[in-house]
Amino acid sequence: MLSVPALRLLHELRLRGTLTAAAEALFLSRSAASHQLATLQRAAGTPLTERVGRTLRLTEAGVELAIRAERVLREIEEAGAAMERLHGTLSGTIRVGLVQTMAIHVLPRVLVELREEHPLLRVEGRSLTTEDALVAVSSGEIDLAVVPSYDTTPLRVSGGLRQEALFRDPVRLAVPAAHPLAGRPGPVRIGDLATERWIAGDRGTYFGQLVPSLCRQAGFTPDIVHRSGDYAVVAALVAADHCVALIPASSDVDRWPNVTTLEPAADGVGRDVVALLRAGSRDRPAVQAVLRVLRRRERAEPR
Repeated sequence: MLSVPALRLLHELRLRGTLTAAAEALFLSRSAASHQLATLQRAAGTPLTERVGRTLRLTEAGVELAIRAERVLREIEEAGAAMERLHGTLSGTIRVGLVQTMAIHVLPRVLVELREEHPLLRVEGRSLTTEDALVAVSSGEIDLAVVPSYDTTPLRVSGGLRQEALFRDPVRLAVPAAHPLAGRPGPVRIGDLATERWIAGDRGTYFGQLVPSLCRQAGFTPDIVHRSGDYAVVAALVAADHCVALIPASSDVDRWPNVTTLEPAADGVGRDVVALLRAGSRDRPAVQAVLRVLRRRERAEPR
């Protein structure tokens, strides 16, 4: 018999890549996870993993079963959503993850409105990166995430996830207030900053690809001297005249002393803020309640 906890472990292993990470996500010891995986392999009657050097990798059968495990977990979640709808009163817990700017500017208002409309619903918030959100939502660690999808590097999601568009968040050029371009009226060509030093997001992240992709589009390779995913760090370095940056309007960096933001003249300069959720939880009343409140923010562009 294939047990649901073991199938969940296999699903986590496929998502996270290592048994240690999968075990941690499920609050299991590594030995308990190994035992559970071995039991599942005996029930399946075929090897589900194989050793490649020091890495444990899913076999073809393991990948196939992990894909089917995701479907099983989706069906279980859909059954839970149906029971929640029949219950009537909205209660229980929903876990929401948000990237930095959304956690600062969107979450407080969402919490206030949900508390007024659904006082029995407990909302647990967490700040995280887009990359972490993709795994956290897929694994069931959180129920919904509010993340950006950049025009230049759109969000890539697995078959078990869904995106719900919320609002548009433009991208701005951030330059020191004393910069020669700071007083120029109208949009500024990114190519006019080809000789500048830049700060970009961390390597391997969606934000980290923003500066290189838009500068390449403008015909040059940027001189990236700093990297950070923290918008406060970006603003501080721009204010100190160490570099220039491309940054979302919702980051509010123009509120910092000595920082000016400009509209860039380029195609595909912006991002959509989306809600990321599992297909199985799409119709869950608590998820729908959060989505309704988030959509009210559509007409109120984040500052």
